[in-house]
Amino acid sequence: MRKIKQKAALGLALTLIAGVVLTGCGTTSTPTAATTSSAATTTSTTPQRGGIFANWMKDDPKSLDPAHDGDTQSYDVQMNIYDGLLMFDKTGQKVVPDLATSMPVVSNNGLTYTFQLRQGVKFHNGDPFTADDVVYSFNRLAAKNTASEGEAYYSAIKGMDDVFAGKATSVAGVVKKGEYTVEFDLTAPSRTFLDVIAMPYAFIVDKKYTSGLANQSDLSAHPIGTGPFKFVEWNKGQDIKLVRNDNYFLKDANGQQLPYLNGITWSLGYDTPVAFLKFKNGQQDYSWIPTSDFVTTLNDPKLKPDIESLVQNDYWYFAANNKVAPFNKLKVRQALEYGIDKDAILKLINNRGVVANEILPPNMPAYKANPAGYTYDVAKAKQLLSEAGYPNGLPGTYPIIYRQSQITDTIMANIQAQLATLGIKVTLQAVPFPEYLNVVTQGKGILLLGHWAQDYPDPDDFLNVLFNTAQIPSNNIVEYSNPNVDKQLNALGTQQDLQKAIPGYQAVEKQIMEDAAVVPLYHDQVSYVVQPWVHNAELHSVYPYFYYLTMWIDQNAKQAGAGK
Repeated sequence: MRKIKQKAALGLALTLIAGVVLTGCGTTSTPTAATTSSAATTTSTTPQRGGIFANWMKDDPKSLDPAHDGDTQSYDVQMNIYDGLLMFDKTGQKVVPDLATSMPVVSNNGLTYTFQLRQGVKFHNGDPFTADDVVYSFNRLAAKNTASEGEAYYSAIKGMDDVFAGKATSVAGVVKKGEYTVEFDLTAPSRTFLDVIAMPYAFIVDKKYTSGLANQSDLSAHPIGTGPFKFVEWNKGQDIKLVRNDNYFLKDANGQQLPYLNGITWSLGYDTPVAFLKFKNGQQDYSWIPTSDFVTTLNDPKLKPDIESLVQNDYWYFAANNKVAPFNKLKVRQALEYGIDKDAILKLINNRGVVANEILPPNMPAYKANPAGYTYDVAKAKQLLSEAGYPNGLPGTYPIIYRQSQITDTIMANIQAQLATLGIKVTLQAVPFPEYLNVVTQGKGILLLGHWAQDYPDPDDFLNVLFNTAQIPSNNIVEYSNPNVDKQLNALGTQQDLQKAIPGYQAVEKQIMEDAAVVPLYHDQVSYVVQPWVHNAELHSVYPYFYYLTMWIDQNAKQAGAGK
């Protein structure tokens, strides 16, 4: 998933406490969600109902329509409005039931998955949830006029790509078998099928409501789902407000209705420095720590107890469109690999990361450090440019597009200076996140700063999604194409045993790096602060959102703390 907000694929927070058992009304399914407390204790340890969690985002989300939920800012909101058949548990490594009552029955040599659905679940407008909504949601996802960036994730479903290509009007592989039973038929066994079913693109929408909209784009402005919170309003550039869904289908282990919070509000339009100031003034319940305040915050006895640190399964990268001259020349791209000092970049952001000379992050299966053997070597970079026909550097000036933030501005100014030493002149185009996505997912970026983090714990999510020719341009935004790599990736995706596939993925990554498709920069390590009155406030291990379902606020502690 493209996660250039303040990143993603986050590891568990530091302090774990006992899990909260969630029970569904009218079902014996009991998915467990591990929770954590804030780093600082408050006067109560018993979950309380009430309170609005004060959140923030720099930019507006791209969309509140699941079919276009390809970024974490959209997902942070959408995961509270909608549910899928499955979801990731709090470890980020295991898929568990959500709108399904249990994990599906797998038959027909791994080609058929049969889901039983929860009964008695209602959408926010009162419409009942049934198998018709599931079938409709996947047909809508596949429809060409929906133009979902995530359709390719579901290509294993029989007929999905035919609908997207306009060759069929309905997805043959999603079949209603009863009011609360749905069958999925695949074209080939898929190791990652259940993982992608847990992704936000597969959230279920209300067939009756959504099909009746005058324009399908209206769903983003007026979303309705079955999730724990209901949409209230989205004032572009100002705020997004959700309130508790009192009819949500999950309860805690003591039978108390979830969620605990009265609602969530995201304030929009400002970056980390302002968010941090609002946090210190008690106006906001969490913030990232700005680069300029990082050292002093770590040593601040008042703030130190509220700090959480997380390691991310992600990578930041600098890249050129592999099809656009002169970057379609291998030696030009390889010059970029040798010509960027990644240690210098990390020093500018308080060394909050690990240098990346590879695509896969350290905690991802198949990780292997620096498979192509690149090092920082300016002389080597200039030699490669000369061999490519550019002894005096590249002619002309090239734009670099990136999502604007305090950190990315700092990084890009440094990269601009480093490229100048190689004889490569660039201009910086800092834009809001939605605009960035609109450009790069159409293959219109010439040079770019990119970021990707784990959707699911499998190297397929990085290597196949980002570098398969079939993913151009929606996910393969650098337009890299190697038929041999495509062949290997397609074959590896059908290998049911991940351990057996790992050597193949390592070979593929080595080839992609030797082709200099991208220049990995670093893997993230982030720190953030949470108010001491907020409980169960850790970021999820896959996506950079809080697990709002079991979060709660100590009202007395908040009043006392905010008054100081």
